[in-house]
Amino acid sequence: MTKTAVCLLLAGALACAQDLSVGKILIASRQSHDADFAQTVVLLVRHDRQATIGLFVNRPLNIPLSEVYPEFKGGQMKLYAGGPLTVGIRALYQSRTRLAGTSPILDDVSMISTKTLLGKMVEAGTPSSVFRVYAGYTGWSPGQVKDEIARGLWQVVAGDAHVVFDAHPETVWSRLIGRVSRGKWTIAEQSAPE
Repeated sequence: MTKTAVCLLLAGALACAQDLSVGKILIASRQSHDADFAQTVVLLVRHDRQATIGLFVNRPLNIPLSEVYPEFKGGQMKLYAGGPLTVGIRALYQSRTRLAGTSPILDDVSMISTKTLLGKMVEAGTPSSVFRVYAGYTGWSPGQVKDEIARGLWQVVAGDAHVVFDAHPETVWSRLIGRVSRGKWTIAEQSAPE
């Protein structure tokens, strides 16, 4: 493959990634100095004319779910910060089988936003390798996130369950931003350890 073809391929991958949609991942660039968003990795769970909403996938909290939501008995699993807007609780679940009452995010990842289903998953002891609970979320008004992308505050890549459910979420940003900076766009390269 010629150098020109490789450049065109990478440019095409970047252009495709820049099309915002549910399931895309936003990686805060090194230019992002906002304390709420610096070094974050955000999975988009809603993108339409009214708003764009996402969940931080790399901000585990050092508190168990049961401490914040005592109604979830046995909820000793780690809670994640979904974003600076501290309203609500959501969960992401990885499975090829779509549960009733969930919203599809990726082919094998769904969002749970009802406390009833979330409680059932917690009580069933669903492991954190396929189930993560988020307090809060991040959101943008129409056009706001596109403006931030245009200003170089975010890199946009295709979503992947390996990134969302990475075993070491606290290092996801540093691994992804290094690869994005070097122009490696495939998810396999992004999610594999250095």
